[in-house]
Amino acid sequence: MTRLFSFGLSALLAFNLSAQTSDLVIFTDDGAKFTFIVDGDVKNAAPASRVVATGIKNETPVMMVKFEDTSIPAIKQNGYLTAGKEYTMMVTTNKKGARVLRQTGEAELGTAARSEPLKPVPTDFQDDPPPMVVEETVPVDQVITTTTVIQEGDGMGSDGENVNINMGINGVGFNMNVKVDDDMGGGTSKTTTTHTTTTTTTTRATSTPAPIIDTKPVVKEPEVYRMPGYTGRVGCAWPMTEGEFTDVKKSIESKSFEDTKMTMAKQVGGNRCFTVDQVKGMMGIFSFEDSKLDFAKFAYGHTFDIDNYFKVNDAFTFESSVDDLNSYIQAR
Repeated sequence: MTRLFSFGLSALLAFNLSAQTSDLVIFTDDGAKFTFIVDGDVKNAAPASRVVATGIKNETPVMMVKFEDTSIPAIKQNGYLTAGKEYTMMVTTNKKGARVLRQTGEAELGTAARSEPLKPVPTDFQDDPPPMVVEETVPVDQVITTTTVIQEGDGMGSDGENVNINMGINGVGFNMNVKVDDDMGGGTSKTTTTHTTTTTTTTRATSTPAPIIDTKPVVKEPEVYRMPGYTGRVGCAWPMTEGEFTDVKKSIESKSFEDTKMTMAKQVGGNRCFTVDQVKGMMGIFSFEDSKLDFAKFAYGHTFDIDNYFKVNDAFTFESSVDDLNSYIQAR
């Protein structure tokens, strides 16, 4: 009984420990290799294009990506991770040409870490096709020789001798009966030679080079979210889902200090994309007008439907804040 209790207690402690950590799966969109460091802890011994970092205890870790190619500047970015979750983040390039970490997925703890992706099939390689075989017709001349020997009479009053000749030319047969008489009275023999030329055709195989096929890889354009009914300018590619935003907002609201809330809100905004309604909801977390204005200025560069940004004015208490935000947007 004591052993059973000890085993159950150990399992419960292990479960609680895992629930208090989170995992990160980091990959580059162009295959560049890197070393991933979380709060000073190096997560991969050799540079790789995909790294799985497990057991992260800090909810707001400092993440650093150092590229194998030293000409690429390193990325240092704060994150916000909910314990018991696994996050997938992509190293990509923003509109300003700088490399950033961008979250692309969230799953139960250990989901992506259990399965490595299959190696991609090369798009710029293709086996050479076999050579094409072409039949070529070549004319060939054949010479058929027919020899006919004619034996004449002995000159003793013979009227001559009939000779029967059989020949074949181009598949056509001839049968002739010829009477020979040269009035010389002597017995002689004559030889007649006939040359017949027949043209036939012979087929031989030759090879020609196979046609060159363009094997350039097809580059797909990144997907962009389509907001129903919105046709204005787009400030970022894909805003948070309502479920994601609800979890983030709830976590930030649980903090006691205004500065801590602002730090977490900006950490979230640095890695994600808002809608205008989500910006208004985030501003409602703050108690002070200055904090609302500070976050509204920050979130403008991380909002999908930026042509609707005038709607955030409803979250302000004073008209001066509206004027200050408008001047900030016009100066960008």
